[in-house]
Amino acid sequence: MFKFFKKKEVEKKKEKNLKLVSLCLAFEVANADDDIDSQEKDLLLDKIKGALDTSVLSENEIFNAIKEESENRISFYDIIRDINVNLEKEEKIKILEMMWEVAYADRVLNVDEEKIIKRSADMLGIKPSIVLQTKSKFKV
Repeated sequence: MFKFFKKKEVEKKKEKNLKLVSLCLAFEVANADDDIDSQEKDLLLDKIKGALDTSVLSENEIFNAIKEESENRISFYDIIRDINVNLEKEEKIKILEMMWEVAYADRVLNVDEEKIIKRSADMLGIKPSIVLQTKSKFKV
């Protein structure tokens, strides 16, 4: 009987962790040009606030933790692997949309931002046609 309750608790924790993992990938896009401007940061903070519980840590503290993790990370393959193992195609496409939204937040699509998005999409198994469709939603 107690397994039932534990399972729900694990599922909630897993869901939050995947949202954090997705935000880490969006951070990589914003930081691709080594310059996260105020519009990109504001959008990321808004995404953090909307996706995670900010009662323990503020969105700025979570942002700084994501930033620190990014600086220490050699590759973002682990992020992609976690997403591939745990999410369905539709959820992966939502992450792709968030990445494009972050890339266009400053109204300038940097080449490195686009490379990260396209590489991530490829590693997530998202077809190039879908990548272009989602890009067009945010293109200014």
